[in-house]
Amino acid sequence: MEEILERLEAAISQENWAEAEKQILVLIDSDKTNPSLWFNLGMVRRRLGDNQTAISHFSRTLELSPQHKQAMHERAATFLDMEDFQAALEALSAYTDAHADDSDGLLNLARIALHMEMPQVALDAFEKRAELENDAENTLGVAEAMQMQGDEEGIKLLRRLFLNNPSVRPELLKIMSQGSRGRVPLRTDALLN
Repeated sequence: MEEILERLEAAISQENWAEAEKQILVLIDSDKTNPSLWFNLGMVRRRLGDNQTAISHFSRTLELSPQHKQAMHERAATFLDMEDFQAALEALSAYTDAHADDSDGLLNLARIALHMEMPQVALDAFEKRAELENDAENTLGVAEAMQMQGDEEGIKLLRRLFLNNPSVRPELLKIMSQGSRGRVPLRTDALLN
């Protein structure tokens, strides 16, 4: 067993993912109920570019250890890499329900919800995140979600952000002009009000 672990450690340090996979599979053969082994096999499969199989390994990890934080996170990230936004949203939602203190998880959930034009889901995530970290990302995201809902306060907030934050003006212009309603005509006087 120690020899297998040494080979596994060497393979990982050399980023020899095929060899790492081989050694993890040997370990799994002797202990099929170890969630850490399944998680690490999922990570190796991600590095090998086999995201679909990685998801099944992260799912197996979660069957064995339902609150496995890293498996929940990596499963959601893998769905996102695959551009399966609905699955990523569901996985991140489960992750943030279980780990409500993860500011980055809440931010990613909100960003995916905005991408999918689900402003209320985004607002809920930003509200939870504000309790942990109420920064410019939150303010901008809330304004974008409110605009997406057609809320005039969100549009006003975007205008104030535009006037007071020259460094993010390109991003704000994109949100203001291309939000969920598609392109809308911009008028300079509307930006300055």
